[in-house]
Amino acid sequence: MAGGPKLPTDVRPNQFVEANAYAREVVERGFRFSPKNLGVIAIFGAIIPWCMYKGITNEFAVSDSKYGRAEKKFW
Repeated sequence: MAGGPKLPTDVRPNQFVEANAYAREVVERGFRFSPKNLGVIAIFGAIIPWCMYKGITNEFAVSDSKYGRAEKKFW
């Protein structure tokens, strides 16, 4: 049964997709923690989300004051 005729629905592996999948599976072996990485994690994990939150809540506050509504407390 093995090695029988190919069906039109058989999946042919793509070497580029397989290489990308392999790289994603072994990322923990290739990742090296360093002070540079800590800075990148701090920027994208804390500072940018905080700035987005402040910008969005400020926009709500401006909209509330423009239309005479009580300011919402988000935190």
